[in-house]
Amino acid sequence: MKHTLIPILLGKKKWHLWLISVISAIALTLPTVAAMQFLLEGKITTNYLITGFVSAVLAASIVSGLLIYLLKTLHQLHQHNQHLNAIIDVCPVPIAVFKDTGQLIRLNPQFTKSFGYTHEDITTISDWWLKAYPEEHYRTSVIASWNNHLNDCAINQSSFVPLDLKIHCKNQAVKSIIATTTPLDKGVSGSQLLVLFDVSEKAILFDALTESRNILQSIIETIPMRIFWKDKNSRYIGCNSNFARDAGFNNVNEIIGKYDDDLAWQVRADYYRAIDLEVMQLGVPKASYEELEKTADGHEMILKSSKIPLRQNSGEVIGVLGIYEDITQIKKSEAEQIINRERLNFALKGANDGLWDWNLDTNEVYYSPRWKSMLGYRDDELGNTLDTWSSLVDPKDSAATLAHAQSYINGDCASFETEFRMKHKDGHWVDILSRAKLALDVNGVVLKPQRLIGTHVDISHLKSVESELRKKEGYQRALLDNFPFMVWLKDLESRFLSVNKVHANNFGENNPESLVGKTDFDYSPIEIAENYRKDDLSVLQTRQPKSVEETYVDTKGNQHWIETFKAPVTDQDGNLLGTVGFARDISDRKKIETELQIAATAFESQEGMIVT
Repeated sequence: MKHTLIPILLGKKKWHLWLISVISAIALTLPTVAAMQFLLEGKITTNYLITGFVSAVLAASIVSGLLIYLLKTLHQLHQHNQHLNAIIDVCPVPIAVFKDTGQLIRLNPQFTKSFGYTHEDITTISDWWLKAYPEEHYRTSVIASWNNHLNDCAINQSSFVPLDLKIHCKNQAVKSIIATTTPLDKGVSGSQLLVLFDVSEKAILFDALTESRNILQSIIETIPMRIFWKDKNSRYIGCNSNFARDAGFNNVNEIIGKYDDDLAWQVRADYYRAIDLEVMQLGVPKASYEELEKTADGHEMILKSSKIPLRQNSGEVIGVLGIYEDITQIKKSEAEQIINRERLNFALKGANDGLWDWNLDTNEVYYSPRWKSMLGYRDDELGNTLDTWSSLVDPKDSAATLAHAQSYINGDCASFETEFRMKHKDGHWVDILSRAKLALDVNGVVLKPQRLIGTHVDISHLKSVESELRKKEGYQRALLDNFPFMVWLKDLESRFLSVNKVHANNFGENNPESLVGKTDFDYSPIEIAENYRKDDLSVLQTRQPKSVEETYVDTKGNQHWIETFKAPVTDQDGNLLGTVGFARDISDRKKIETELQIAATAFESQEGMIVT
């Protein structure tokens, strides 16, 4: 009844309320005054009645004024609470409201949609701790961190520093979230607003990119050759540990940014730059040429070197890849080449928020203080209009973002979620993830005036990490595909996980991805494939590298001799993941060995004849 009586009274004109109050006061006051005078004096006088009448009018006026003010205040408070609840319900991120005593007051629909829990499942914050963090040790750690952050907020009068957490959903799924909280305004004292940002997809992408980078980097480190790569200005942008040691450094990062003038072989810097330029301009490799070089400690080496133009996916030359091996001992002894392998290390292993409320009819936009501080501004430094957003967003993103918003408003797409950049007060760009929904009433009808309510999440760090990982993955994939020998990675069942282009081409495939999931039995004769599988099992069972010389039949039916090196791949806990290997064609060497053997046999036979 209190929700219907207030609007009815507010619907009356003010003078109607005053008149009702006056009439009511006179109706109650005059009979009372007349009765009191009659009892005291035995008569009723006009002056006494007039005095009572005036007092009743004055009292009724004061009471009616206070009543009107009270009704307005109650109605405004009711509207404020409805507005707050509407914002919470349409917000596209999970939100919970709880009292300082720990009682949960409200969960928005997105909270239940994201995590599966309803208000019946979690009525207190203690219920939430137990269900969301079932593992006791982790739960204790989360609660301690949460309370420490709340205490810091209270002591320093600062905002809550977001926490990166893992939440167990009702269906037992685990999601990565960023959690933050803030006290509600004085109108809802003693309550906290809990906001949980689901960043599971970003975390999965981050882990996948990190895993891919580590695999490729491990392969590069495993190959027993010196490997380096330069940009178009012949500046080093990466290398493996073997190359770093030849150059006199203990860490590969010490090479980055340097030129040949800065390294041990500076006297030959012009020579190396000339070869780099030739390879990049012609766009063709300079392969298997021999040269004499000195290491940082003065040791002379005879090198077998190759330089290959480094290309990105579009085919544009972006630098040069160099590979060389020390063939000093081969030249001295004409002995069998020894290939050393390091074991592959396979490692597995990424918010600020702001609220905005856009009135589509007036273009007025409410930006929360957190929205503004994300860009380096105080609450009073930015106006509440769409022009504020337009002036800060990257011009390259503005049109597409507004078009996406309009498409969502028109009903052409089911949701609004987009990424763009905004200019920070300090001048740098901030990467933003924005999600929004149209404000709806309880029946799901769009409110009038139309309002689009959404959030901003600062994903600058994630974008930066993602960009760096993609760049490194591109370089490493380019390195792998430019190796002049076959390289592959297999799982425990000898299925190919990754191969380079040389390996794919030798099996008659143009795309290395065509081999993923297949085995040697799909490409090689059964007896040869069985030998390959036997070698894989031996490496897995002994956990020791294996080097063999074996035959290989190409797609044209020609038989080749290849030297193959295989090694086990384990994770950081020592669990077997599969095998890594590489192979190179040694047919020419085997041919020479055969010819030498024949010649030696013939010589021995002839010598025997002379002695006889």
